[in-house]
Amino acid sequence: MTRRALSWTAAALAILVATGALGQPASSASPPRIHTATIHAKSLEGNLAGDPVDQRVAVYLPASYAASPARRYPVIYFLHGFGADDQIVEDATLFGDAMDRLAAAGRVPEMLVVVPNGRNRYGGSFWSNSPVTGNWEDFVANDLVTWVDATYRTLPRPSSRGVAGHSMGGYGALVQGMDHPDIFGAVYSLSACCLSMQADLGPTQAAWRRAMRLAEPLQLGDGDGMEEFWTSAVLGMSVAFSPNPARPPLFTDFPFREEQNALVPNGEAYAAFQSRLGVSRIPARLANLIRLRGIYLDVGAEDEFSHIPAGTLAFSRDLSERGVPHVFELYRGDHNGSLGRRIATRVLPFFGQSLDATTP
Repeated sequence: MTRRALSWTAAALAILVATGALGQPASSASPPRIHTATIHAKSLEGNLAGDPVDQRVAVYLPASYAASPARRYPVIYFLHGFGADDQIVEDATLFGDAMDRLAAAGRVPEMLVVVPNGRNRYGGSFWSNSPVTGNWEDFVANDLVTWVDATYRTLPRPSSRGVAGHSMGGYGALVQGMDHPDIFGAVYSLSACCLSMQADLGPTQAAWRRAMRLAEPLQLGDGDGMEEFWTSAVLGMSVAFSPNPARPPLFTDFPFREEQNALVPNGEAYAAFQSRLGVSRIPARLANLIRLRGIYLDVGAEDEFSHIPAGTLAFSRDLSERGVPHVFELYRGDHNGSLGRRIATRVLPFFGQSLDATTP
């Protein structure tokens, strides 16, 4: 089974890179210019999952970076999807190839692109703060942004920082925008998961029952195809959204429980899970959403995960009803296949217009 079949992210391009020493970037030998590094993530210290607090990150540098030592650049942060295995260099390369073409044609200003790892013991962090898996949201907003601004010639201001993501990362990008408008000025969410609990994320999803019967976290690659993927995904979501440090070995209270051979909402755990979903977050973060310079939501009409188009439409409708400016686009495509095209034709032009590339 390929990664594309198993992952809420896209298989992109593969290149070889030199790996940097701890906290220090190392240059790629071939264009586009990809640096990799391992940085200390203080926000992940003490996590119960046993995941490392030193995390890998890939950084794409524009064509003019080395030759223009006085120039500073806007930055796009890209958050990958669930199940991605060492995806960061591929995603940085995918952005870099498109950026090189568009910038050379004068269609977008040159920008840095930063891609951190978000995979953990459960297959994906959902880029969320959890007492079990660590504070992955804070890792991006605090540890990562601070390191990037200290290491590269960035424009260190919200108006010059954007955050994007695909699937699990699309959810994470929206959370960053809703919670940290003082750090990120614009958000692009591609095919975001976890915006509402409906369709194939609801109680008819058989993976909930399988996850409830696990004796230990399922490791992606140990099972068979989509059944394994879904079981890992709903467990990962539960640990991120309704964690319980007092309930090893899974460390979660599931949002559903079995009653008379049916799944029904599981009291406080269901409420906690629901409160973390995208649509549920909007009312308390309305002022933050309005502060953003731009919000773009897109989703493929043929997305294999049915809760994603339904949730994205619900999120967009809620924003519209509350007067939050944004763009919503439903395009013809599936979950993974259009990612490269969307980056080149939508994501980069959006950030090119939304972010401030002016050097003080």
